[in-house]
Amino acid sequence: MAIVFWDFDGTLVYSNPLWSNSVYTALKETDPQTTVLFSDIRKRMACGFTWHTPDEDYSDVVNDKWWNFMNNKFYNDYISLGVNPETAKYSAHRVRDIIKRKDNYVLYSDALEVLNLSLSKGNTNVILSNNYPDLEEVIKQLELSQYFDRIIVSAKAGYDKPRKEIFDIAKTYYPDENYIMIGDSVHADIFGGKNAGMTTILVHNGFCSQADFCYDNLNDIKF
Repeated sequence: MAIVFWDFDGTLVYSNPLWSNSVYTALKETDPQTTVLFSDIRKRMACGFTWHTPDEDYSDVVNDKWWNFMNNKFYNDYISLGVNPETAKYSAHRVRDIIKRKDNYVLYSDALEVLNLSLSKGNTNVILSNNYPDLEEVIKQLELSQYFDRIIVSAKAGYDKPRKEIFDIAKTYYPDENYIMIGDSVHADIFGGKNAGMTTILVHNGFCSQADFCYDNLNDIKF
């Protein structure tokens, strides 16, 4: 039996490109005549999130403060693309609602099978994700809550994977246990998990020699 920490986006669901689509949709719904292109937004989503610079101290940038931090980024991104300030401000604040829309997320076809398998082996499933603080709302919409004992997200914890602190926070809920980290990111999930003393499983992302196991599909995982 083990505590199995699951990454969310890219591991159990796919939604690419989630942030680019949400930020672009917010602008298009606010100003249907905008000349800003999706590709313009896409370029700006490659930086500026807390998980892009996890070594910085974001311990005070949590919950609504995290959204304030991100709204400022989105606002500045819009302004840099020539959007007028009023439209930029309104669009930035709309991203929060848009990104929580259920239809943004597609569950991997074998996700429920492997989550049920994990539970049948006596494991405890826990979400451990670099994500926005409202993630639990989306998990409820997707009818996944029953599979998880706890949902831990970076924007509520104040640290992003691969920071050891977020793994330590997760482990405090389950002391002296066997830990497994499953995710699609070599940097966040595999390096972070290994540094935290966890068995690591890379999924959907080829081979990584640092991972204990690598699988193309979730239902290939052996518990």
